[in-house]
Amino acid sequence: MQQVISIKERDSHLLARERLHDSAGRSLILAGTRALGAVELRDVSNGIELRALGLVGYLPLTSEIVLNVQPKFPIANLWVMLEAAEERYERILPILRSYAHEQAVAPTLLLARSFCFHLKNILALGVARVYHQKEVDGYYRPKLNFGRTLSRYLAKGDHVMVSSDVFDFSNDARANRLLKSACLAFIAIIPNSADWKQDRLYLMDALNALTNLRAQPMGYGDMPAVAAVPSWLRSAYEGALATYSLYLGHSKIGFSFTGDGQRLPSFLFSLDQIFENFVRNEFSVALSKTKFRVTDGNKSENQSPLFKDNKTFPIKPDLIIKHGRKIVALGEVKYKPKVKEGDRYQLISHVTATESPLGLWISPTLNENSSLDFVGTLPTGAKFFHYKLSLHGDIRSSAKSMVDSVLALVS
Repeated sequence: MQQVISIKERDSHLLARERLHDSAGRSLILAGTRALGAVELRDVSNGIELRALGLVGYLPLTSEIVLNVQPKFPIANLWVMLEAAEERYERILPILRSYAHEQAVAPTLLLARSFCFHLKNILALGVARVYHQKEVDGYYRPKLNFGRTLSRYLAKGDHVMVSSDVFDFSNDARANRLLKSACLAFIAIIPNSADWKQDRLYLMDALNALTNLRAQPMGYGDMPAVAAVPSWLRSAYEGALATYSLYLGHSKIGFSFTGDGQRLPSFLFSLDQIFENFVRNEFSVALSKTKFRVTDGNKSENQSPLFKDNKTFPIKPDLIIKHGRKIVALGEVKYKPKVKEGDRYQLISHVTATESPLGLWISPTLNENSSLDFVGTLPTGAKFFHYKLSLHGDIRSSAKSMVDSVLALVS
């Protein structure tokens, strides 16, 4: 029986040592969880202190413990950030969800990506084939239905034709008809772009495999159709059809078990990358209407060397604001409650190397109001500011205020 421990991201929870280590002292933490770098462990006097880092979602820790990591800001703002950040969904891992209830509707493309994740597993194993009974009229077959044969043929003088009940092994199952309906729904909304090419291929392959079936729209009580699917495919069908159910609005977008015990698919979010992409894209959209433009220093084409006499160490600022070809500001976006010394020196070195007149640290705050704080001036004359972006309330309005404040500085 797994224990679910609810914890806020960046918060700590104390666990007994024997919960995380076996009798020989070996760690019980799952290798996949360790590789994610989602938690930080610290040995204290009365146990092990676990701290959740920049991921939120339903995270298995050991075979017996699951972390329910929740964000400290409203979940509705998470959906806004995801949409504005144009998040690359490869970082979002569809898993069973146990999170926090929310009335808002999830981004449809997020659901499409989750559906294609499960569809890929279905196609890898082959769509479900089941035995089902059907009526066949023609020459003699076993399981003769004498009543239908008498009324249809013998009574009319035909002593050759018969009506039989036979069992057929095919893909004509209700779960597959629902799956075809889901494929048609999602292929109509996904973008026709390179990022979605593989997902589109999954949907087209599924539709080809289900060509001869009639699509059946999903109703509120259709999830039990999964029970007829072979056991090795059942988990993938459950995930795909539960995601389709969410898309149709049959379930509230909660990250929890619903009242009837139905398990819903979930996602593990990297808030560090989402917050960075959100901030950068908010600047890009707003400044596209001005004489300034924004580029991403994490991309190689936008990088420049740290030193003048070699290219060994390229600088990679999260935000590069330019006026023409001249850099007017550099920014580092950190999803941290507090900007650390290493983060300060990182931006200072970038500003010095590019001779930028302005450096910005941008981080989230749990306060209701955003703020812009002056940090200091270098001997070169470069000025540094720290913008704390509130993730509460109307996050779009907060982002607009952030862009306006920075524009006032660079102008």
